Amino acid sequence: MDVYSFEKSFLERLKEAEAVLSWEGAAIPASQVRSEWKSYVELQIEPTGWQAMWKIPRVICEDLKLRYPTIVFGYVDQVIFDELKAVFVVTAVQDQDVHLPESNEVSLIELWPTIQQENTALNVDTTAECIDRLRFFYSHVWMPWDKDYDNDRDWVQMHLHARIQLACDLSKNRLPRPLALHMRTLLMESRYIQQRLEYLELDLSDAEDGESDDEAVELNDNGSDPPRKQPKPGSPKANSNLNKSLLPVTDLMCLHLRLAIIRSEFEILENPEMRRAYSELQSNVLKRHLLQRNSSSIGHLPEQAERSPMCHLVTVPGELQTQIDLLTLAKQQVPPNKQVQLGNTLQDVLSISQTLDDILLSPGEHTIKFLEHLNDNGSIKGLVAAEAIIASNPDLTKLPIVCSSDEDSTLMVIDGNYTLSHLLLDCRHVRRGILVREGTLSMRYCRILGDGNSSTQEAIVCMPGAKLMLEHCVLENFAVGISLRAETSAELSKVTIRKCNTGLELLDQTCKLKLQDSSCNFETCKLGILADGITLPNSPEKTVSLKHYSELQRYNEENWLGNCSFNSCLRNVRVYNQSQHLLAKRTHQSLQLEALDGENKENIN
Repeated sequence: MDVYSFEKSFLERLKEAEAVLSWEGAAIPASQVRSEWKSYVELQIEPTGWQAMWKIPRVICEDLKLRYPTIVFGYVDQVIFDELKAVFVVTAVQDQDVHLPESNEVSLIELWPTIQQENTALNVDTTAECIDRLRFFYSHVWMPWDKDYDNDRDWVQMHLHARIQLACDLSKNRLPRPLALHMRTLLMESRYIQQRLEYLELDLSDAEDGESDDEAVELNDNGSDPPRKQPKPGSPKANSNLNKSLLPVTDLMCLHLRLAIIRSEFEILENPEMRRAYSELQSNVLKRHLLQRNSSSIGHLPEQAERSPMCHLVTVPGELQTQIDLLTLAKQQVPPNKQVQLGNTLQDVLSISQTLDDILLSPGEHTIKFLEHLNDNGSIKGLVAAEAIIASNPDLTKLPIVCSSDEDSTLMVIDGNYTLSHLLLDCRHVRRGILVREGTLSMRYCRILGDGNSSTQEAIVCMPGAKLMLEHCVLENFAVGISLRAETSAELSKVTIRKCNTGLELLDQTCKLKLQDSSCNFETCKLGILADGITLPNSPEKTVSLKHYSELQRYNEENWLGNCSFNSCLRNVRVYNQSQHLLAKRTHQSLQLEALDGENKENIN
């Protein structure tokens, strides 16, 4: 089963939006933008009966404890035009462990109409085209704070062209890479916060209204007026066990505050001239750092700031004797003729590090923001004994810890060959620990720690073409330990994955896995290994459970090698039958890649 997809140019996207938001030369304030889209949608979309895929948003997956992305099939029972939503009836799920209310009120932009329809009389082509326009606008043009603009300002004149141009520039990699990544992160985070606020505020409203809401629904549901209030997935009315607690009001205020900070920063970067100035400022700062470290002569040109590989030593504040001990320990790690630079913070060092640079970290907490500098054949190593990292009950206060601020989505992005060793990566405040986009990531004696609560948090994700090598590592408390996409490879030796919902994902038969020396162990995971996209022509089952890794190997003896053990896992190995997939393989992979927030590009030629 396949879904509609569209490839459109910048000019096409602009003309589509202008056709909807046109008042014959009159100004359109922000307060009227949604009304114009409502009017357009009402004329274009079939009001009922069409079939679609619902890609459940991350915020709902988290509250319902579902994998992300989770995609289900069903049909639209009713379109709620005033709210740009639909009552969606679930008729099929890929995973039998997914339990959802039969009827759900969902946003239209979360629906992907299928090409094949039971009712061929429906005009689904126009419906899919309309939803695509709506999804692009609310995913790339409209910002969560736009609704707060004054009504006397022309929103279309101020923002429409610039926002669509920005979306096109991001998709075509026209912006400097650090700036593009920073802006994608801001956009992704702002929309996640918006969804979270809407979802939680609705929960609070439901809790306050109590039974009076149900009575109101019964009064309105009189045959001529359709029911307008549907239980939200995970709400107390849908399933009281799925969402037992409500976020405190103080936490809601923190989300509002963070959104205000993002708004102030994004409004500056939205201006092309300010983006250019921002990039020049960042470039000048880097050049100044390089000149300060590599040239004592005045007037040394930035182009001449290249230098030989260096070792950076970063320590946290401590007593003098502690620092002396660390220098003594570092002396054993650094070749005699290699230059050493003392760094203030890991963040500062990463901003100036160059090809082949090594970084040594003292025990203590080293906080970084979302970066993409780990791509130059360098390394980060902690100054601590290997046994301290992989101990069964480590003393975290005595380990080199790399962590991130709360607002970041990914701790590290690897875009080339890099090595991490003797480190604890604290991922409790991020949704993804490491994203390996390309190149080879080598990790030795590392521990990656998740929050143990999220159903969507991933430790390591490998994109097509990337390679992962783990030795003496521990991954614990994640929704997914390691996720291997198509055309990736991984070699694991003496690796323990524990307390994860899914220890290892093999999302395509082209990914290669080698478990060396039968030394890998999956402990107390709900599912040890998930293998997707395997064709089981003689089996009508959507999923098949296996006890041993050797049973999985017979489906792919060329790419899946070695052996492992499973201890106290609810399921050891689970195979998803490709022939029973709800979606066609190409569409399934496309929606999976799109789910990597901030990494997907809008489909603009």
